Amino acid sequence: MPYTFCLCQLHPKCPDLTGWMLAIRPADPVETLMKVHRGVICLYYNKFGLDPHIQAKEELRSLYNPIRLAAGWLQTADKFLIEGETILVNVNGGMMSAKEVTILETVESDDIDWDVRYEDEKITISRWPEGRHYYLCSDRSRMFVPDKYSSYDDALKAARRYVPVARIISKGC
Repeated sequence: MPYTFCLCQLHPKCPDLTGWMLAIRPADPVETLMKVHRGVICLYYNKFGLDPHIQAKEELRSLYNPIRLAAGWLQTADKFLIEGETILVNVNGGMMSAKEVTILETVESDDIDWDVRYEDEKITISRWPEGRHYYLCSDRSRMFVPDKYSSYDDALKAARRYVPVARIISKGC
């Protein structure tokens, strides 16, 4: 299934502020939304669910609860789509209505892969003890879709699309 990515100018007062965003239209299959949502869930768990500094503070634990955050993300996306609006999602899971931006270019892709590369990004490949799947985590809060891989080689291949091998860390694999 082809996915639509748009190069967007995010605000007319900042013409140089542009970025690639995945377009999700109301008519798109719900599977597209759910794939991105799973990526958001993993991103939130990697960012907020495992930090012992946040877990130690009760008020921050509920504020940054990855389950609550991911549910809120899905409710917001659903609200826009039910109202007939196309949403745009960036590589970090941020979303906005398509009617709020200027679309400069559109590209179709067979994969959900934002064309964003960072010079200093590091990606960690990990898995739960005795787990079957491998997960990617970026120190730049990149969202990965798909969110898990069946083999270490598949995860490594996916990570190599974004960074050289020297910046890939294996943890618990």
